[in-house]
Amino acid sequence: MKNLIWLASYPKSGNTMLRLFLASYFFTDDGNFKNFSVLKHIVTLNKIEILFRFKNHLDIIKRLKSNPSLISEYWKPIQDNLIAKEKNKIFFMKTHNANITYKNNAFTNNQFTKCFVYIVRDPRSVLLSMMNHYNFNSFDEAKKYLMSDKAITTVHRNLLPEIMLSWKSNYLSWKNFLNKNNNIGIIVKYEDMVLRSELTFFNILKFICEKNSLNINKNKFSNSLESINFNKLSKMENISHFPESVRSNQKFFRKGIVDEWQDILPESIVTEIEKKYKDVLTQLKYI
Repeated sequence: MKNLIWLASYPKSGNTMLRLFLASYFFTDDGNFKNFSVLKHIVTLNKIEILFRFKNHLDIIKRLKSNPSLISEYWKPIQDNLIAKEKNKIFFMKTHNANITYKNNAFTNNQFTKCFVYIVRDPRSVLLSMMNHYNFNSFDEAKKYLMSDKAITTVHRNLLPEIMLSWKSNYLSWKNFLNKNNNIGIIVKYEDMVLRSELTFFNILKFICEKNSLNINKNKFSNSLESINFNKLSKMENISHFPESVRSNQKFFRKGIVDEWQDILPESIVTEIEKKYKDVLTQLKYI
């Protein structure tokens, strides 16, 4: 059975906003959530606890600490395990992984996947957001990470490795999955989520509901949309720390605006990104 609804993106592209909206709509009574714990209803594929169902999970974690790329061996078993345990449940799954085949191991397939939503964001904005979130030492260091097709995270805190690749390769991997599997997913621009919120989130919800033969509750939709108002999220974070922040003293919901990079990024960095990614940036109408 196709049980998985992927909420995918390159890091710092708006995945959290999407998850909070969907958690508000699907996992509250009226579309209003009181704290960030509502996100527990959406599975994060690279949480270490997802391995706890495996008898040898401690050995697996040890292997991954030594060689993070071995994570590809567990993509299919993890998804098999989830579905086998609860065959009739639909899982919302968050990931920053590229949808690739690595060493003959496919990240996912159309037997597991019911549908997906992929969020893409202007890489110049992503770079600036990454600087704040990951505490890179320079714009050049962040740029190299953004452009690296060897980008893979390690076992850290309570997270398993993710093979993310570069911003462009990550985006194209999910776009190619869509091209090979007609109508299995939609690609949404972060900028539309911010500037055309009501229409964009309604279209996302409509897509997911149609895939699951559900009707849309318009009042609940309106409440869910209001729940992810950026100022409201920022105030909530002041009261209760957002659990996904990398550093305890760091604001996760920082600004939530579009094109901030124009006044901050060095011209040389902007030029290099635009030159290297001209084809995709043009396709997405970022340039």
